[in-house]
Amino acid sequence: MLAALLTACFACAAPQEPVALAAVAVRGDAELSPAAAYASARTRVDEHLRGLWRERADRAVTTQRPFWLPNLLAEEAVRRWLVDLPIAQMVAVVDREDRERAHEFGNSWQTTLWVAEDPQKLQRGEERLRGLLRRLERDTLARFGGIAAGWTVLVVALGWIDRLSRGYMTGRLQLAGLCAGVAVPVVAFLV
Repeated sequence: MLAALLTACFACAAPQEPVALAAVAVRGDAELSPAAAYASARTRVDEHLRGLWRERADRAVTTQRPFWLPNLLAEEAVRRWLVDLPIAQMVAVVDREDRERAHEFGNSWQTTLWVAEDPQKLQRGEERLRGLLRRLERDTLARFGGIAAGWTVLVVALGWIDRLSRGYMTGRLQLAGLCAGVAVPVVAFLV
């Protein structure tokens, strides 16, 4: 027993080998200057990673979204989350290849960047996405509860006012209640 415990302790204390990152080649457009070619490659890296995160977010939404949560709300929350995602910090440039071509009008350059995602940052990003979806569920439940409470208060108040008026304003109160009942969900989801 003691030998197994010591072996486990030494195995945990021994330096671990770094995890090998899988690099992906992202090629930019052919440009007329090396700086523009590099900027084009960085833009393509950004587009590539946003596409990957969009796919991951779509998978997370389809697996975690409850049936009562409107898909429109989940997609809007994911869209806002993707805009704020720090893509530049989530990827490392492993290698860079610059290619120069001679043409009759001059030279052109094209940059290929080999990029790899950091597994720890990938895991943190996925955890933040799951947290966003959990917060969205709680907020949506709270809004649905607010709508139900608002409708209940509206029905009670309009019934009380109708009783006080002894039925003289029933039609007007029903119209006002209908307008206010439609406004409650609009206010709950737009505010």
